[in-house]
Amino acid sequence: MNKQTNSQRRFTVIELPVFQIVADSLGLPFKYLPELVKYGGVPFLLMLVVSAISFLLTREDASKNAMSALMAVAHFVLFTPFSVTWSKLAIFGRPAIATDPPFAYSRTRWLYLLATTVMVISLVIIAGPSFALVRYGQRNFYNEVVMWGGMLMVAGFILFGIGFVRLAFVFPAIAIRKYAGILAAWNQTRGNIERLAAIIVLSYAPYFVVREILDSLIGYHPPGLAAAARGCLDMLLIAMATTALAGPALAYKRIVLDEHEAAPAPSQAIPSGQ
Repeated sequence: MNKQTNSQRRFTVIELPVFQIVADSLGLPFKYLPELVKYGGVPFLLMLVVSAISFLLTREDASKNAMSALMAVAHFVLFTPFSVTWSKLAIFGRPAIATDPPFAYSRTRWLYLLATTVMVISLVIIAGPSFALVRYGQRNFYNEVVMWGGMLMVAGFILFGIGFVRLAFVFPAIAIRKYAGILAAWNQTRGNIERLAAIIVLSYAPYFVVREILDSLIGYHPPGLAAAARGCLDMLLIAMATTALAGPALAYKRIVLDEHEAAPAPSQAIPSGQ
């Protein structure tokens, strides 16, 4: 009976309730506020330290592009433990993270970071050459080169976006130690690419909109306390946006996990060291 059920689920498209999942994802930070502070507080404070170092280096004429890359790498590295814990929390609830330390790396978290690194490298490979072509055209005033480079870059982003959505279940699967390979993740999202893309976009959109509104209201401040407060607020919104990964995690739970699979009891919580 179990084999028959699994076979049927494998070839049956389960339509995702987009707005319900988005609402649940956006509500998780309020529902699990103590866990948000416990597991998100340390990486947030460490990101503030990295941001301060980046600011000081920029004032010493360090490359802004290099500092932006530093901030991006620091964000992925520091927020990986939180991303794994938050995905487990979204899927199974509090019992699943009962033994998770506030900030630590384990085999699962290293694998999650590896998957994130592969994703970023893939984006660079797909969109990097066309971006370089656009920059070359701009510097040498070759409008035709800029046009073709821009078209290639847009095509690259579309290609990456499709691949990212189709493989979005890789990350929650790694977080709960049910990773079954890229092909499995690709098949699991079959028939739901539009809904899953909507879930991802809508889960992140409020944080992006709020950040843009605050940027327009606050404006630029010269270096000082006001600028530091603005930077802290900006970093807080970026950190909060990380909770939006609950959207694809909840979609993964809806499609992949069996309906009868219950959340692990505290004594059966997923070990943090794995």
